[in-house]
Amino acid sequence: MPRFRYDKDLDTLVEIRDRSNYFEASPGPQIIRDLEPYRAVASDVACDGKRPMISGRRQHREFLARNGYTEVGNEYVPKPSDMPSERARQADLIHDLKRASGEYGSNTGADAANYFMRHGRHG
Repeated sequence: MPRFRYDKDLDTLVEIRDRSNYFEASPGPQIIRDLEPYRAVASDVACDGKRPMISGRRQHREFLARNGYTEVGNEYVPKPSDMPSERARQADLIHDLKRASGEYGSNTGADAANYFMRHGRHG
């Protein structure tokens, strides 16, 4: 069965054939390896100021915590809420009240009613 892929340079669908220049990664298992052993670039307070050999991820994290370092890249970043802030909510409320009172003009007749109410005329 032929397979197709969209080519945005050509703006068309292109058939993918064997040995074509379209590379598709195999969906095989992905392996996350442990850290390769390395010598720390900073001295360790627990080793009398010497640079220890670190041979695993757990040992790496313990070294960082023990010496006051922070590992960067795994922080939780909260997503911004879909709810508007209190200030934005109040601004929307003020805008709605001004529109309802006719200050911005509207197609509901509120501007005419506001004008007559301010000038003492009742229609």
